[in-house]
Amino acid sequence: AEGVHTCFPSEGGHVEWAPRNELEVKLWRYLKEKFKYKNRVSVERVVSGRGLANCYEFLAKEFPDRVDKKMHAEFETAGDLQGKVVSDQAHAVKGSLGEQALEIMCGAYGSEVGSAGVKFIPTGGLYVTGGLTPKNIQFIEGANSPFMKACLDKGRVTPVLDNVPIFAVMVEDLGVRGALK
Repeated sequence: AEGVHTCFPSEGGHVEWAPRNELEVKLWRYLKEKFKYKNRVSVERVVSGRGLANCYEFLAKEFPDRVDKKMHAEFETAGDLQGKVVSDQAHAVKGSLGEQALEIMCGAYGSEVGSAGVKFIPTGGLYVTGGLTPKNIQFIEGANSPFMKACLDKGRVTPVLDNVPIFAVMVEDLGVRGALK
């Protein structure tokens, strides 16, 4: 109905991730082997904190000459915080593997958001939520961001997204807030 917002709970992170260029095809193969998948790699293996770490780990193997040894040593010992180590480098060091990993992750994130926009055509807006959004907004906002480039790269159906406004929700606990009601 007009003026009514609907939330669609999902397990969307478990859908298949589709690589969008030759480097991402190599990443897909790397992740498929790493996780011993037969036919697929899920989005969450790329679009999540752990996914960011997976992207960096792949890039470090693919481009060993570009590895920052100090940062990599920190990454190796960071446990569940590996994604934060990569994000910290991405935000601080232009041209770093961390920045490239974050660009890959945000591109994959944007691609998924664009696909949701094409599937549901939410003309009242598509609200992008979760911790990744506020932490990485400079890789998400703006027409030339990795996120928006991928979001709007939908071939002949791209014009469908002209009527789908995209909003970045800048709080990280939205799901908790909803659960409390």
